[in-house]
Amino acid sequence: MATATSPARKLFSAFKALGLSAPQVRALMPDWWDDEAATDEGGLLELQILLARRLNVSLVSLQSQQPQPAFRSTTQRFKTVHPEGSTQLAVAASIGHGLAQLLASSCASTPLRPPVEADTLRQELLKSGKAVTLDALCEWLWNAGIPVVHVTGWPNGLRRPDAMCVRASGRPVVMVVRKETALAKLAYLVSHEAGHVMSGHLSSDENAVLVDDTLPVDNQRSFFDQDEKQADAYAMNLLGGSTLVASSKKLVGPAYSEMSLAAAALGEAQKAELDAGQVILSWARLTEDWKLANLALRFLKTTEIAPIVINDVAKRHMHHEMLPNDGLDHIFKLTGMDLRGV
Repeated sequence: MATATSPARKLFSAFKALGLSAPQVRALMPDWWDDEAATDEGGLLELQILLARRLNVSLVSLQSQQPQPAFRSTTQRFKTVHPEGSTQLAVAASIGHGLAQLLASSCASTPLRPPVEADTLRQELLKSGKAVTLDALCEWLWNAGIPVVHVTGWPNGLRRPDAMCVRASGRPVVMVVRKETALAKLAYLVSHEAGHVMSGHLSSDENAVLVDDTLPVDNQRSFFDQDEKQADAYAMNLLGGSTLVASSKKLVGPAYSEMSLAAAALGEAQKAELDAGQVILSWARLTEDWKLANLALRFLKTTEIAPIVINDVAKRHMHHEMLPNDGLDHIFKLTGMDLRGV
């Protein structure tokens, strides 16, 4: 059994300076890891390499007698309403970097499609469906060479942003982090991140990251600068644009129960190639009655849970044979997708 002064524990504890507790770091390690292995020079090097990859830190910074983990140089942008948001979200970005590298490698053979306008993407999606849905949007993005996953296994106690996008190996990668089951809410988050990508907001620098801390899918305060407004406009146009706004405005006024609001939204959606969940969210933005909107969304639920929908699409598109075993393990840790032995 490793002692309190073992090399592994010493290294895990060193991440406190970056805002990660030793248990949070340990949670990102493979299940097979044993601290005793780090008492050997080769085992310690393996641990250092694993941590450097998974947390986007400099390997050299982990190799001194007194490790001082340092994030690799990246272009980071944090969109947050919280005063200490940028400091806290730097850790989230580091986890996103490590996962994005693996996801980009998993679709390296898929050509990256040039950016498209929201209206063009909407029309493409409507060729095969009656509305823009979460699964169809994720399918399109993967086919366009843009991986999308839900980070279901976010480390306990670590602040969750809503979503982020990272440039890794020359391609954008979209990661939804928000803990949410409603299909409409995560469809909006994916659409918003797609808006950042298609609008050129993600720096062309390798390992660039854009982290969205809070987005308008409930009554939380949202951060809006010009880029956020542009990404939001892209998302709204993709999900229905002026037709969506007009349909939700028709619902403003009457007193609803959650069931009657869901029924009214379904009626409007069927008339205009819209998703009923997006009609409800648009109605909530107009009325600010998010409580009733959230209750109404429950009546639209099927057996589909939004994070599973995203990751089921990802599993169909990932070329797992292109990833090392420790990479497959890391994907499983963060997303719940078990690609080992597939």
